[in-house]
Amino acid sequence: MGANGGGITLPQIKGAGKRYVVGDIEVLEDHSVAMMFRCFLPGAEKERIFMRFGILPEFKTRICFDLSLLDNSTIYTNRTPGTLKLVVHGQRTDIDEVDRFELGMEDTFHDVRVRFENFYLTDEKPADFPLPDKKIVDEFGQWKAKEWPGKIHSMDELKTKLQALEGAAVYPFPEWNRWGGDANRKLKEGNGFFSTFKSADGRWHLVDPDGCEYFSLGPCGTRPGDPCRVDSFEQVCDWLPAVDDPNFKELYNIGTTRRAAYMPLDSFKMISFTALNLKRVYGDNWREKWTEISHHVLMQNGINSQGNFPGLGVNDGKSKLPYVRELPGFPSTDTLIFRDFPDVLSPEYQEKSGKYAGQLAAWKDDVWLIGYFLRNEPEFNFVEGLAIADEVLHNPAQTYTRRGLIQFLQDTYGTIEALNAAWETNFESFADFEKPIDNCSTMYPKSEADIRKYSTFLIREYIRIPALACRAVDANHLNLGLRWSKAYNLDMMAGWEYFDVFSINCYDFDPTRDMDFVKNAGVDLPILLGEYHCGALDRGLTATGLKGVTDQVERGVMWRHFVEKVAAHPYGVGAHWFQYNDQFCLGRYDGENYQIGMIDICMQPYPELMEAVYATSKVLYSVKNGETAPYERLPKSIPMIGY
Repeated sequence: MGANGGGITLPQIKGAGKRYVVGDIEVLEDHSVAMMFRCFLPGAEKERIFMRFGILPEFKTRICFDLSLLDNSTIYTNRTPGTLKLVVHGQRTDIDEVDRFELGMEDTFHDVRVRFENFYLTDEKPADFPLPDKKIVDEFGQWKAKEWPGKIHSMDELKTKLQALEGAAVYPFPEWNRWGGDANRKLKEGNGFFSTFKSADGRWHLVDPDGCEYFSLGPCGTRPGDPCRVDSFEQVCDWLPAVDDPNFKELYNIGTTRRAAYMPLDSFKMISFTALNLKRVYGDNWREKWTEISHHVLMQNGINSQGNFPGLGVNDGKSKLPYVRELPGFPSTDTLIFRDFPDVLSPEYQEKSGKYAGQLAAWKDDVWLIGYFLRNEPEFNFVEGLAIADEVLHNPAQTYTRRGLIQFLQDTYGTIEALNAAWETNFESFADFEKPIDNCSTMYPKSEADIRKYSTFLIREYIRIPALACRAVDANHLNLGLRWSKAYNLDMMAGWEYFDVFSINCYDFDPTRDMDFVKNAGVDLPILLGEYHCGALDRGLTATGLKGVTDQVERGVMWRHFVEKVAAHPYGVGAHWFQYNDQFCLGRYDGENYQIGMIDICMQPYPELMEAVYATSKVLYSVKNGETAPYERLPKSIPMIGY
């Protein structure tokens, strides 16, 4: 397939009435490929809905597309053996509307060779997902088929390199205090916890417990390695300990989970190769050594925070790095409106919000906790232009939010005749809204203003109810918001007044556009960038992540440009890289296998990135206060290999 993208048409699907498309795919390159299964309406140049999925290089993989996913009820799916991550994006689509099905890819940085074999249609999900009989992962968790600077080849080499990383947990800049704030920039009297401050020049700031300026800079996932999904992959690894091995059984995580309440149960077996490597070197003292090395590597380069999913000295009296965290178990309801959006007007949502907030009681006195996220990336927000009130009407359930919508319309119009006149519709009564209505704001364009108004109200309630419950339990820490996956929907700006800090994740090279969207929407709060990253193919992994660059030097360029643009923005108060560790070459629990770490799977820092981290941290507070211009060069990019 050409570098400009494209694919092959699958005309056999149209009209066949089958649920699954099954076939074997082999990528004949030395890197992973992000592929697309696209569905086009008649005459359309752009697909209406698509599945994006990853395939390992030179590893024949059976793929199974479930056509029921065209209803767009989920973004995520459970893995099948051999596959990487598969996600669903676009708009709800009736399969009978689809004119063309295409299997291919978007732009890449070169022509890509792919082999398709044995495709067929069926109503039965295949029971067999065969894997090639070959070893592709070495004893340290590294990709075997490739060499790169820093690759570990022996236990002696691993031991020597780990020991060289041991050292003190100290910041390199004398003006930084123990929190990583600037002791020379006192903004107000400290209250013993992290807080916010808006200066006379209109800039928002974080303030450390001593009252000094604090910019939160650090990686997410400061844990001993990324969980490596090994179920179905055992035979392709050079070595894995037995699950009952007394030396290593503590490192296994075996069980079942639902990624979201509406998803089917998934069974998994995971282990951290990073933890395995550390224990093989340090024995029972491995966790203490991991803590020492991590503090040293991060702090000596000017990292002063742990982003979401922290693991270094978290509420244990041993903290050296301030951290943020996500409260687990965001309140849901037995009946969901769309994806993970709950029935927010139900008594059940109110009750579960109170129980959810109760978790904060054990954390409310920890001075190292900057604040908490209510949750991470609500899945309904991945649908561009979504109006949640449209989904209330589409869902046939007689929910509290549906009753609320009917009451809202009655209060607005009084009579069905008045509504019909405003909407240019012919409903017989308000009882008609008890029945499912598909795409109301599209079908009846004059309804859009009301649909958007009620959607905004629902988003505000979605936030207000748990936020107030949390504040009642913990008044010491900052409410950091929801970590929205993208800032592009004005509806999702509702409820900001219940936060202390507004958080967004931003997978762009420059965060300014998204930050300006939030600011221009009327949000008057500090803005925290909860995730960003990039990766390259010049080291040990075969996928770049959600932004791709040419090499490790350009990863450093991206760090400098992104972080310093956040700091220079008048509302910017923090940037959290995703993530501390590289992902596993065969994929984490959901199949992401990205070269996005500050350290690799053998805990070796990427020197080019660390040099950039230090350079930015050295000027961080002067950039934040407009005294130094931010780093301007953008990185040399390549199309991402991400899913």
